[in-house]
Amino acid sequence: YTVGDILVATIEAKDGLGQRKTYGGDYFFARLMKTNDAGEILKGGVACDVVDQGDGTYTVSVPLLWSGRSTLFADLVHPSEAIVYLVRESASGFGTGVHFVSTYPSGEEVHCNVGLQPRSSLCDESVPEKGVTWLCFPTSNGTCPGVFNYTETKYDDEISFVGITPLFEKEKNWKVPITKENIVHVTDSAFRNTFLESLPVCETRSGLSEYSFENKLGKHSGFYLDNKWHSLQCKSRLNGLNPAECLTNKLLYLIGDSTMRQWYFSLKSTLNLQDHPEALQGRPGQDIWQVSRVGYQPEYNITIFYRAHGLPLHNPGPFGAHPFIVDTLKNIQSQNSSKTLVVINLALHFLLVDPIYYMQRVDAVKRSVIQLQQRSPGIRIFIRGCIRHRNTIKVVPTEWYSYRLCKILRKTFEVVPDVGFIDVWSMTTVFPNEHDIHPEYHLVTGHVNNFLSYVC
Repeated sequence: YTVGDILVATIEAKDGLGQRKTYGGDYFFARLMKTNDAGEILKGGVACDVVDQGDGTYTVSVPLLWSGRSTLFADLVHPSEAIVYLVRESASGFGTGVHFVSTYPSGEEVHCNVGLQPRSSLCDESVPEKGVTWLCFPTSNGTCPGVFNYTETKYDDEISFVGITPLFEKEKNWKVPITKENIVHVTDSAFRNTFLESLPVCETRSGLSEYSFENKLGKHSGFYLDNKWHSLQCKSRLNGLNPAECLTNKLLYLIGDSTMRQWYFSLKSTLNLQDHPEALQGRPGQDIWQVSRVGYQPEYNITIFYRAHGLPLHNPGPFGAHPFIVDTLKNIQSQNSSKTLVVINLALHFLLVDPIYYMQRVDAVKRSVIQLQQRSPGIRIFIRGCIRHRNTIKVVPTEWYSYRLCKILRKTFEVVPDVGFIDVWSMTTVFPNEHDIHPEYHLVTGHVNNFLSYVC
């Protein structure tokens, strides 16, 4: 092999009896990593493209972008039979053993969620224009006050069904490693440098389509080499600028879950922001991590906001601790639209519920994004994709749920002009979260720099 070639491998799936499967639907994880002779990873890698041929075979392809020795790592995450189980589990409407407990002004606590039944006997607190379906039990006297002082999440236990039930036995039918003939030796060529130099400069729209670049490199958005991310879509605008210079005179809104809050704290550290969190009081022993925050960098005139998203958010707090994205977008002023940047992330807290509720929420956010674009010409809006996590906990049982929502998120915004997409799924395929749902902070800095490469 030579740098610039495409490595192609075929996976043949078999059932539990060792018989070749003749149908598709299995879910695989694959990445090509730069390694030394001892097999140790050397700070470089690229996510592989896996295509289901529908006949029990899967085509794995990946461009070869550096010389020397590399190792193809692949495993069967879930067979198709387990995927069916996952679909049925989430189709129940809400996570089994997960309870959102809200407190009415009277002090009475009731259970709420997106898919409680029977609906006719419940308090319907849904807000369709915000994409919100939310149902709660009434008070003991049958009334629906329509307002809550506090909401928290309680769990029957901390155990996830993934890893303990027959369809999810590690290295038997869950996370089964595939190691046959996985070493590749590649000779050098000028292809990589020539290709990277030929790319167009990054624009907002460049980040959206999985097929937004040519040269027959498939739909790979980029690769790591020496722990640095290199885009295969476009040429970075960062070009040696530090983040402060890139964001001079800018307003940046970071909207989403705790992985988006990581972006805020990464920039807080890099820019030495003056951080001002909203003062919200949690109950004893409860940390309201998702409080709204604003950070200032007066020397470069930078203002950065963090806002969480609304329920179902698995974190406690009073009503104001769960703002809906639609409301946050409506409150963005249009006077400085050409200097305003918005990054939106929404996925992890919807993993356990039927995806119809996620689709409703994302569609409402899409409508709000279009309205924001119309009233604020020149504003630049980005969708940050999902994080690939390889660990398993109750609220985030499997990466396949994230994969499904990321596809929905991307397809929803694919039709909206001038919305960028920051593909951190590929980045976290190379360096996934093995033990936490949150990427390590040195990797988060790379995610932020990927975003900045579009806006400097």
